[in-house]
Amino acid sequence: MTSLNFTSLILISTLFSTLAACSTSTSNMEIYQQDNTTAMEKRLPSNGLSIQYLGVGGHLFRFGSQALMTAPSITNPHFMALGPFMPISSDTKLIDRLLPEVSDVETILVGHAHYDHLMDVPYIMQTKALAAHVYGSKTMVHTLAPAINKSRRHALNNSMAVLNKPGQWHYNNNKTIRFMALKSSHAPHFMGINIMTGSYEEDLDSLPWHAFGWKEGQTLSYLIDFLGPQEEILHRIYYQDAASQEPLGLIPDLVAKDKKRVDIAIITPASFSQVDNYPESIMQDTQARHFILGHWEDFFANQEQEEQNFVRSISAEDFFARFKQALPSDSNWTMPKLYNTQYFAPHGKILTLENNLQ
Repeated sequence: MTSLNFTSLILISTLFSTLAACSTSTSNMEIYQQDNTTAMEKRLPSNGLSIQYLGVGGHLFRFGSQALMTAPSITNPHFMALGPFMPISSDTKLIDRLLPEVSDVETILVGHAHYDHLMDVPYIMQTKALAAHVYGSKTMVHTLAPAINKSRRHALNNSMAVLNKPGQWHYNNNKTIRFMALKSSHAPHFMGINIMTGSYEEDLDSLPWHAFGWKEGQTLSYLIDFLGPQEEILHRIYYQDAASQEPLGLIPDLVAKDKKRVDIAIITPASFSQVDNYPESIMQDTQARHFILGHWEDFFANQEQEEQNFVRSISAEDFFARFKQALPSDSNWTMPKLYNTQYFAPHGKILTLENNLQ
Protein backbone atom coordinates (compact mmCIF):
# COMPACT_ATOMS: atom_id res chain seq x y z
CA MET A 1 0.00 0.00 0.00
CA THR A 2 1.35 3.41 -0.94
CA SER A 3 2.50 5.44 2.05
CA LEU A 4 1.48 9.05 2.61
CA ASN A 5 4.00 11.69 3.52
CA PHE A 6 3.54 14.00 6.50
CA THR A 7 2.38 16.96 4.39
CA SER A 8 -0.31 14.83 2.71
CA LEU A 9 -1.56 13.63 6.09
CA ILE A 10 -1.77 17.21 7.38
CA LEU A 11 -3.72 18.32 4.28
CA ILE A 12 -6.15 15.42 4.52
CA SER A 13 -6.62 16.03 8.25
CA THR A 14 -7.33 19.70 7.58
CA LEU A 15 -9.79 18.78 4.83
CA PHE A 16 -11.72 16.45 7.11
CA SER A 17 -11.85 19.10 9.82
CA THR A 18 -13.24 21.54 7.25
CA LEU A 19 -15.85 19.08 6.00
CA ALA A 20 -16.89 18.23 9.55
CA ALA A 21 -18.11 21.80 10.00
CA CYS A 22 -21.88 22.16 9.86
CA SER A 23 -23.45 23.02 6.54
CA THR A 24 -25.87 25.92 6.22
CA SER A 25 -29.62 25.39 6.45
CA THR A 26 -31.64 26.39 3.37
CA SER A 27 -34.84 27.02 5.32
CA ASN A 28 -34.67 30.76 4.55
CA MET A 29 -33.32 30.43 1.01
CA GLU A 30 -35.23 30.65 -2.26
CA ILE A 31 -35.40 27.08 -3.56
CA TYR A 32 -37.32 26.50 -6.76
CA GLN A 33 -39.90 23.72 -6.80
CA GLN A 34 -42.43 22.88 -9.51
CA ASP A 35 -44.59 20.00 -8.32
CA ASN A 36 -47.14 19.68 -11.15
CA THR A 37 -44.77 18.25 -13.74
CA THR A 38 -47.44 16.25 -15.57
CA ALA A 39 -49.47 19.35 -16.38
CA MET A 40 -46.34 21.28 -17.31
CA GLU A 41 -45.13 18.62 -19.73
CA LYS A 42 -48.52 18.43 -21.44
CA ARG A 43 -48.54 22.18 -22.01
CA LEU A 44 -44.87 22.71 -22.84
CA PRO A 45 -44.46 24.30 -26.31
CA SER A 46 -42.93 22.09 -29.00
CA ASN A 47 -39.80 24.27 -28.92
CA GLY A 48 -39.63 24.25 -25.12
CA LEU A 49 -36.84 22.84 -22.97
CA SER A 50 -37.00 21.05 -19.63
CA ILE A 51 -34.08 20.80 -17.21
CA GLN A 52 -34.20 18.40 -14.27
CA TYR A 53 -31.65 18.77 -11.48
CA LEU A 54 -30.03 15.44 -10.55
CA GLY A 55 -27.70 16.68 -7.84
CA VAL A 56 -24.12 18.03 -7.79
CA GLY A 57 -23.31 18.62 -11.49
CA GLY A 58 -26.08 16.45 -12.91
CA HIS A 59 -28.82 17.90 -15.11
CA LEU A 60 -31.18 16.13 -17.52
CA PHE A 61 -32.15 18.21 -20.57
CA ARG A 62 -35.15 17.23 -22.70
CA PHE A 63 -35.89 18.94 -25.99
CA GLY A 64 -38.68 17.37 -28.03
CA SER A 65 -37.78 13.70 -28.37
CA GLN A 66 -34.07 14.32 -27.65
CA ALA A 67 -32.27 14.10 -24.32
CA LEU A 68 -28.83 15.10 -23.06
CA MET A 69 -27.45 14.71 -19.56
CA THR A 70 -24.56 16.16 -17.64
CA ALA A 71 -22.84 13.64 -15.39
CA PRO A 72 -25.23 12.78 -12.55
CA SER A 73 -24.20 12.09 -8.97
CA ILE A 74 -26.73 9.96 -7.13
CA THR A 75 -24.28 8.16 -4.83
CA ASN A 76 -23.15 10.61 -2.18
CA PRO A 77 -20.81 8.92 0.30
CA HIS A 78 -20.37 10.42 3.74
CA PHE A 79 -17.23 12.57 3.92
CA MET A 80 -15.72 10.10 6.41
CA ALA A 81 -15.57 7.59 3.53
CA LEU A 82 -13.31 9.82 1.44
CA GLY A 83 -9.93 8.93 2.88
CA PRO A 84 -7.24 7.87 0.38
CA PHE A 85 -7.65 4.19 1.27
CA MET A 86 -11.36 4.05 2.13
CA PRO A 87 -13.28 2.08 -0.53
CA ILE A 88 -16.23 3.78 -2.22
CA SER A 89 -18.44 2.64 -5.09
CA SER A 90 -21.74 3.45 -6.73
CA ASP A 91 -24.86 2.78 -4.68
CA THR A 92 -26.66 0.93 -7.45
CA LYS A 93 -29.87 0.43 -5.46
CA LEU A 94 -30.07 4.16 -4.78
CA ILE A 95 -29.47 4.93 -8.46
CA ASP A 96 -32.20 2.45 -9.46
CA ARG A 97 -34.61 4.18 -7.11
CA LEU A 98 -33.83 7.85 -7.70
CA LEU A 99 -32.53 8.28 -11.25
CA PRO A 100 -35.31 9.26 -13.67
CA GLU A 101 -35.84 7.50 -16.98
CA VAL A 102 -32.77 8.11 -19.16
CA SER A 103 -32.98 5.39 -21.81
CA ASP A 104 -33.36 8.09 -24.48
CA VAL A 105 -30.23 10.01 -23.43
CA GLU A 106 -27.87 10.22 -26.37
CA THR A 107 -25.08 12.32 -24.83
CA ILE A 108 -23.52 12.58 -21.36
CA LEU A 109 -21.21 15.56 -20.77
CA VAL A 110 -18.61 15.40 -18.00
CA GLY A 111 -17.01 18.59 -16.68
CA HIS A 112 -14.28 16.82 -14.70
CA ALA A 113 -13.52 13.32 -13.47
CA HIS A 114 -13.75 13.54 -9.67
CA TYR A 115 -15.75 10.76 -8.00
CA ASP A 116 -18.73 13.03 -7.27
CA HIS A 117 -19.16 13.63 -11.01
CA LEU A 118 -18.04 10.43 -12.70
CA MET A 119 -18.37 7.49 -10.31
CA ASP A 120 -22.04 6.78 -11.14
CA VAL A 121 -21.61 7.15 -14.91
CA PRO A 122 -20.38 3.58 -15.63
CA TYR A 123 -23.37 1.92 -13.97
CA ILE A 124 -25.81 4.34 -15.60
CA MET A 125 -24.32 3.74 -19.06
CA GLN A 126 -24.29 -0.03 -18.53
CA THR A 127 -27.87 -0.33 -17.25
CA LYS A 128 -29.91 2.84 -17.91
CA ALA A 129 -28.57 4.89 -20.83
CA LEU A 130 -27.53 2.03 -23.08
CA ALA A 131 -27.17 4.15 -26.23
CA ALA A 132 -25.44 7.12 -24.63
CA HIS A 133 -21.96 8.32 -25.53
CA VAL A 134 -19.91 10.12 -22.88
CA TYR A 135 -17.71 13.16 -23.57
CA GLY A 136 -15.07 14.77 -21.38
CA SER A 137 -11.33 14.83 -20.86
CA LYS A 138 -8.68 12.27 -21.77
CA THR A 139 -8.50 11.40 -18.08
CA MET A 140 -12.22 10.64 -18.09
CA VAL A 141 -11.77 8.39 -21.14
CA HIS A 142 -8.92 6.48 -19.47
CA THR A 143 -10.79 6.22 -16.15
CA LEU A 144 -13.90 4.65 -17.69
CA ALA A 145 -11.96 2.22 -19.91
CA PRO A 146 -12.55 -0.85 -17.69
CA ALA A 147 -16.33 -0.39 -17.83
CA ILE A 148 -17.34 1.37 -21.06
CA ASN A 149 -16.56 0.37 -24.64
CA LYS A 150 -14.01 2.59 -26.39
CA SER A 151 -16.52 3.58 -29.09
CA ARG A 152 -18.72 5.26 -26.46
CA ARG A 153 -15.95 7.32 -24.75
CA HIS A 154 -14.80 10.57 -26.34
CA ALA A 155 -11.99 12.94 -25.29
CA LEU A 156 -12.42 16.63 -26.08
CA ASN A 157 -8.98 17.98 -25.13
CA ASN A 158 -8.01 18.46 -28.77
CA SER A 159 -11.30 20.03 -29.85
CA MET A 160 -12.05 22.33 -26.90
CA ALA A 161 -12.07 26.11 -27.10
CA VAL A 162 -8.90 27.54 -25.57
CA LEU A 163 -9.25 31.04 -24.21
CA ASN A 164 -10.52 33.14 -27.14
CA LYS A 165 -10.00 30.46 -29.82
CA PRO A 166 -13.31 28.68 -30.62
CA GLY A 167 -13.44 24.93 -30.40
CA GLN A 168 -15.25 22.32 -32.45
CA TRP A 169 -19.02 21.86 -32.38
CA HIS A 170 -20.17 18.29 -31.79
CA TYR A 171 -23.70 17.31 -32.91
CA ASN A 172 -26.20 14.65 -31.94
CA ASN A 173 -27.48 12.31 -34.66
CA ASN A 174 -30.47 14.47 -35.63
CA LYS A 175 -28.52 17.75 -35.46
CA THR A 176 -31.00 19.14 -32.95
CA ILE A 177 -28.36 19.49 -30.22
CA ARG A 178 -24.74 20.58 -30.45
CA PHE A 179 -22.09 21.36 -27.86
CA MET A 180 -18.62 22.88 -27.61
CA ALA A 181 -16.20 22.17 -24.79
CA LEU A 182 -14.40 25.16 -23.25
CA LYS A 183 -11.08 24.84 -21.44
CA SER A 184 -11.85 25.61 -17.82
CA SER A 185 -10.38 25.07 -14.37
CA HIS A 186 -11.42 23.65 -11.00
CA ALA A 187 -11.34 25.89 -7.95
CA PRO A 188 -9.18 24.66 -5.04
CA HIS A 189 -11.02 22.75 -2.34
CA PHE A 190 -9.69 24.81 0.56
CA MET A 191 -6.80 27.12 1.45
CA GLY A 192 -5.88 27.41 -2.22
CA ILE A 193 -5.20 23.67 -2.47
CA ASN A 194 -6.83 21.23 -4.87
CA ILE A 195 -6.26 17.85 -3.25
CA MET A 196 -7.71 15.65 -6.02
CA THR A 197 -5.87 16.98 -9.04
CA GLY A 198 -3.90 14.89 -11.52
CA SER A 199 -4.56 12.99 -14.73
CA TYR A 200 -4.28 9.58 -16.35
CA GLU A 201 -2.33 9.03 -19.57
CA GLU A 202 -3.29 5.38 -20.14
CA ASP A 203 -6.42 3.27 -19.73
CA LEU A 204 -6.95 1.93 -16.22
CA ASP A 205 -7.27 -1.79 -15.60
CA SER A 206 -10.09 -1.30 -13.11
CA LEU A 207 -12.28 1.54 -11.92
CA PRO A 208 -10.84 3.56 -9.01
CA TRP A 209 -11.85 2.11 -5.65
CA HIS A 210 -11.25 5.19 -3.45
CA ALA A 211 -12.06 8.88 -3.87
CA PHE A 212 -8.49 9.98 -4.60
CA GLY A 213 -8.32 7.56 -7.53
CA TRP A 214 -10.92 9.59 -9.42
CA LYS A 215 -8.47 12.20 -10.72
CA GLU A 216 -9.67 15.56 -11.98
CA GLY A 217 -8.10 15.64 -15.44
CA GLN A 218 -8.73 18.67 -17.65
CA THR A 219 -11.78 20.51 -16.35
CA LEU A 220 -14.23 21.63 -19.02
CA SER A 221 -17.17 24.00 -19.28
CA TYR A 222 -19.65 23.67 -22.14
CA LEU A 223 -21.80 25.65 -24.53
CA ILE A 224 -24.87 23.60 -25.43
CA ASP A 225 -27.24 24.70 -28.21
CA PHE A 226 -30.70 23.27 -28.83
CA LEU A 227 -31.52 23.88 -32.47
CA GLY A 228 -34.60 24.53 -34.59
CA PRO A 229 -35.38 23.02 -38.05
CA GLN A 230 -33.06 25.49 -39.80
CA GLU A 231 -30.36 24.88 -37.17
CA GLU A 232 -31.26 28.20 -35.58
CA ILE A 233 -30.36 28.40 -31.88
CA LEU A 234 -33.55 28.19 -29.79
CA HIS A 235 -31.84 27.64 -26.42
CA ARG A 236 -28.19 28.37 -25.63
CA ILE A 237 -26.94 26.88 -22.37
CA TYR A 238 -23.66 27.65 -20.63
CA TYR A 239 -22.74 24.84 -18.24
CA GLN A 240 -20.00 24.25 -15.72
CA ASP A 241 -19.70 21.98 -12.69
CA ALA A 242 -16.74 23.68 -10.97
CA ALA A 243 -15.98 27.31 -10.15
CA SER A 244 -13.32 28.51 -12.61
CA GLN A 245 -10.54 31.07 -12.55
CA GLU A 246 -10.95 33.55 -15.38
CA PRO A 247 -10.04 33.72 -18.21
CA LEU A 248 -10.46 29.94 -18.23
CA GLY A 249 -14.11 28.98 -18.58
CA LEU A 250 -15.06 32.11 -20.52
CA ILE A 251 -16.78 31.91 -23.90
CA PRO A 252 -14.60 32.58 -26.97
CA ASP A 253 -15.62 35.14 -29.58
CA LEU A 254 -18.13 33.53 -31.93
CA VAL A 255 -19.25 35.02 -35.24
CA ALA A 256 -22.15 34.95 -37.70
CA LYS A 257 -24.88 32.44 -36.83
CA ASP A 258 -22.81 31.06 -33.92
CA LYS A 259 -22.93 34.38 -32.07
CA LYS A 260 -25.79 34.54 -29.57
CA ARG A 261 -26.44 35.65 -26.03
CA VAL A 262 -26.61 32.83 -23.50
CA ASP A 263 -30.16 32.01 -22.49
CA ILE A 264 -29.42 29.88 -19.41
CA ALA A 265 -26.15 29.65 -17.49
CA ILE A 266 -25.61 26.87 -14.95
CA ILE A 267 -22.97 27.86 -12.41
CA THR A 268 -21.91 26.60 -9.00
CA PRO A 269 -21.51 28.13 -5.54
CA ALA A 270 -19.16 25.32 -4.45
CA SER A 271 -15.63 26.65 -3.71
CA PHE A 272 -16.54 30.02 -5.25
CA SER A 273 -14.36 31.91 -2.77
CA GLN A 274 -11.27 29.91 -3.73
CA VAL A 275 -10.92 31.74 -7.07
CA ASP A 276 -10.94 35.44 -7.94
CA ASN A 277 -13.97 37.24 -9.36
CA TYR A 278 -16.32 34.27 -9.28
CA PRO A 279 -19.23 34.10 -10.02
CA GLU A 280 -18.95 37.64 -11.42
CA SER A 281 -16.64 36.72 -14.31
CA ILE A 282 -19.02 34.09 -15.71
CA MET A 283 -22.09 36.23 -15.14
CA GLN A 284 -20.54 39.22 -16.92
CA ASP A 285 -19.26 37.04 -19.75
CA THR A 286 -22.47 35.12 -20.45
CA GLN A 287 -25.00 37.87 -19.65
CA ALA A 288 -27.42 34.98 -19.33
CA ARG A 289 -31.12 35.69 -19.28
CA HIS A 290 -31.54 33.06 -16.58
CA PHE A 291 -29.05 31.56 -14.12
CA ILE A 292 -29.41 28.14 -12.49
CA LEU A 293 -27.37 27.30 -9.42
CA GLY A 294 -26.08 23.73 -9.55
CA HIS A 295 -23.73 21.90 -7.18
CA TRP A 296 -25.29 23.98 -4.41
CA GLU A 297 -26.34 21.28 -1.96
CA ASP A 298 -24.39 19.48 0.74
CA PHE A 299 -23.71 16.20 -1.06
CA PHE A 300 -22.37 14.00 1.74
CA ALA A 301 -24.83 11.16 2.50
CA ASN A 302 -27.63 13.58 1.75
CA GLN A 303 -30.07 11.69 -0.47
CA GLU A 304 -32.35 10.54 2.34
CA GLN A 305 -32.60 13.92 4.03
CA GLU A 306 -35.90 15.78 4.02
CA GLU A 307 -34.16 19.11 3.47
CA GLN A 308 -30.94 19.65 1.55
CA ASN A 309 -28.47 21.91 3.33
CA PHE A 310 -26.24 24.34 1.45
CA VAL A 311 -22.78 23.13 0.40
CA ARG A 312 -20.49 23.24 3.41
CA SER A 313 -17.28 25.21 4.03
CA ILE A 314 -18.45 28.34 2.16
CA SER A 315 -20.39 31.43 3.20
CA ALA A 316 -23.85 31.33 1.64
CA GLU A 317 -24.36 34.93 2.71
CA ASP A 318 -21.26 36.11 0.84
CA PHE A 319 -22.10 34.09 -2.25
CA PHE A 320 -25.65 35.38 -2.60
CA ALA A 321 -24.63 38.97 -1.88
CA ARG A 322 -22.11 38.88 -4.72
CA PHE A 323 -24.31 36.80 -7.02
CA LYS A 324 -27.31 39.12 -6.73
CA GLN A 325 -25.11 42.20 -7.12
CA ALA A 326 -23.73 40.80 -10.41
CA LEU A 327 -27.10 39.66 -11.78
CA PRO A 328 -27.89 41.48 -15.07
CA SER A 329 -30.90 43.78 -14.77
CA ASP A 330 -32.97 41.69 -17.21
CA SER A 331 -31.99 38.27 -15.77
CA ASN A 332 -33.71 35.85 -13.40
CA TRP A 333 -32.36 32.93 -11.41
CA THR A 334 -33.36 29.72 -9.65
CA MET A 335 -31.79 27.26 -7.24
CA PRO A 336 -33.74 24.06 -7.98
CA LYS A 337 -34.72 21.51 -5.41
CA LEU A 338 -33.09 18.12 -5.89
CA TYR A 339 -34.79 16.18 -8.73
CA ASN A 340 -37.01 19.14 -9.54
CA THR A 341 -37.71 20.06 -13.18
CA GLN A 342 -37.78 23.55 -14.70
CA TYR A 343 -39.39 24.43 -18.03
CA PHE A 344 -38.26 27.10 -20.48
CA ALA A 345 -39.48 28.77 -23.63
CA PRO A 346 -36.79 29.92 -26.08
CA HIS A 347 -34.55 32.76 -24.90
CA GLY A 348 -34.45 31.64 -21.28
CA LYS A 349 -38.00 32.44 -20.22
CA ILE A 350 -38.95 30.17 -17.36
CA LEU A 351 -42.46 28.74 -17.67
CA THR A 352 -44.96 27.97 -14.96
CA LEU A 353 -48.61 27.03 -15.06
CA GLU A 354 -49.42 30.58 -13.99
CA ASN A 355 -47.40 32.78 -16.34
CA ASN A 356 -48.10 31.98 -20.00
CA LEU A 357 -49.03 28.38 -20.61
CA GLN A 358 -52.63 29.02 -21.60
